[in-house]
Amino acid sequence: MTIAEQTFEFFLQGVEIPSHTIFDVPELQLTAELKPGAAMQLKVSVRDVFEQEADRRANKFAQELYRRFLLRFGVHIERSEPPHVIQRTFTTDGSTSATAIAYGQSLTVGRRSVILSQRDVQDLAKDVQLRVITPELPMAAQLYAAVAMYATGLESPNKVARFVVFYSALALAALFKWHDGGQQKVDRLILDRNPQIAMSVSPRNKNVPETLYTKLRNDLIHAEERGCDPAAAIAGIEKHIAEFQHDVLLVFSNL
Repeated sequence: MTIAEQTFEFFLQGVEIPSHTIFDVPELQLTAELKPGAAMQLKVSVRDVFEQEADRRANKFAQELYRRFLLRFGVHIERSEPPHVIQRTFTTDGSTSATAIAYGQSLTVGRRSVILSQRDVQDLAKDVQLRVITPELPMAAQLYAAVAMYATGLESPNKVARFVVFYSALALAALFKWHDGGQQKVDRLILDRNPQIAMSVSPRNKNVPETLYTKLRNDLIHAEERGCDPAAAIAGIEKHIAEFQHDVLLVFSNL
């Protein structure tokens, strides 16, 4: 018998789980335990497969869990860091090899964390256990890429970079949904979730309205064409990044 174990650590600044959570995926011969804390620790065990395959399954599970956290509870998450391995052990025929991997915590304490309900965490566990054994559909590649980009945005400490990445993720999501990733489709995605967003007229086409977020994006990217001040555009983005992050989460949690 072989048992491969990996312990991951990841940060979700703004949310905490109430207690230990157990996962079981018999199809992958995988079990896992998630421990609460400022840095959540996930211990994943995979039985009776080669070490390389065990690593692949453990990493896939950790990434799926992390992204489901972002999609379900992103409205509470101020910033995040993806799973990284801090310890790995492999046992075969009673002989064990272990490796500890150092990693420095980079997130600092921000606003007070929301403690998720046990029911929410249990629903998350069921979702992850199903999704991790469900093959990805080739025709949904743009959506998977958009979700990955959304996660990258949450990991960025720079608010302007986060805004630009979020907007690009929405463009990919619109491309997946309507085969059109243009700005009008991005606005439609956002307005479908939050119709109260402020609107203005595009300076390039008086017949085309645009959301506040599209205006801020264009004021930054096309500052010279629009006669805008890049510093003012950056200030506008920093002022509205929290509400944009909230609306982006509403889009991705309902795709």
